[in-house]
Parts: sequence; C-alpha cells; structure tokens
Amino acid sequence: MYLHIVSLFPEIFESFLKTSLIDKAQEKWILNFSLHNPREFCEDKHQQIDDQIYWWGDWMLIKAKPIVDCVENIIAQYDIADKDFVILFPAPSKEVFNQKIAYWLSKKEHIIFICGRYEWIDYRCESYLSKKYPDAFRKISMGEFIVLWWETPSMVMIESIVRLIPWVIKEKGSWIDESYSMKENMKNLEAPNYTRPLEVFWMKVPEELLSWDDSMVEKWRQSNKKLLDN
Repeated sequence: MYLHIVSLFPEIFESFLKTSLIDKAQEKWILNFSLHNPREFCEDKHQQIDDQIYWWGDWMLIKAKPIVDCVENIIAQYDIADKDFVILFPAPSKEVFNQKIAYWLSKKEHIIFICGRYEWIDYRCESYLSKKYPDAFRKISMGEFIVLWWETPSMVMIESIVRLIPWVIKEKGSWIDESYSMKENMKNLEAPNYTRPLEVFWMKVPEELLSWDDSMVEKWRQSNKKLLDN
C-alpha cells in the first residue's frame, strides 16, 4: 500500500513514520509513504498558501489551486489515475470514520490524505476533486469536534487502516478477534482481559480464565463481551 500525505507541515509525520509497527512495515515493503508540501505548488515567490476569507472574516483559508496541483502531481507521479485509489479528505462530514471504513480502505492500493489547516480549504478544491474523481474522492469526519489541524486525525486513520493489512501485525487474532469486530458486525466490544498478579486491589482474576479449559474460557469470554447496544 502507498499512502501519500499532503500537508503544510510534513515534518510532523517524520517521527510518526519511524515508530513501532509502522516503521517495521516500511522495512518489509508492506507500506510506502510519501510526504508532499503544497507550498511547493504556489505560484508566487513567497509561496503564500493562505489568504483571507471573502467577506473578510477573522480566519485564513488555504488556497484551492496549490492543493489540487499537489494532488494531481501525486496522481501523475505514481501513475495511479487508473488504479484503485482514494483521495481522503478529512473534514466535518455526515460520514464518520469507523472500523468498516478502515477495513475498506485497507484494501486500496493508494490513499492520498489531504491535511487542512486554519479555517480549512477553499471549497473549490473539494468541488474540483469530487467532480473529477467521483469514485475516488471521500470526505470523512473523525466525529463532532474541531481540531487545530488535520495531521493528527490523519495519523489516527492511518493507524486504524494499516493495522488491518496482512503482516503488519503478525498475530492474526489481534486484528480479527477484537473490539468493533467485522466478524460480529461491529456489535461487540472485547471481554475484559487480565494479567499477573492474580489479585489487585482485592479483585481476583476470574476462575474460568485460570482453568486451562478452552471451552470454558471461550464461554466466559462470550458471556462477558460488552454489547454496544447496552
């Protein structure tokens, strides 16, 4: 999988991409990342990427053309126009990111993340990309809250997506039998888990988990899953 990140501050991702399983997946060529700064596509000598909102509000808005030109350059550079790719536009939206979307995205060959700043991006960017690439463009929210920048939500989405790619996590059960399980149609959370010592704050590990009886353990786990409907 190739993940292309469009950001005014791509250096934010440098330490993130060098950590833990994401770094190991790159070493194994399971994941490939590319970082792109849309300032490089500004046409003025000062590379001014933002300007005041029309009607002269208090906010600054990212210009549409440098973002579009940056995305178009990625599509051309990696020759992905005819491939299975997604332009992911994290922003306030009726569609909220969840495990099902993460699973769908984990099957894609290329994902382009557009990270906004300030009061977001001139609407003509979204309008252009959604019309030119209607099958690829996807506007997704992280929930009903506002952040300073969209690099952080993009990192959350990346972690959720890449952990579902085979061989990123070696233990298959870690991404099949889990909270928000696709196998159980997103209707469960995991049962409680315990480790040593046997007693903490006067609370003991359930006897069923000490039995070494697989059927008894599984029965206990099933009966102690926290249903989302409750």
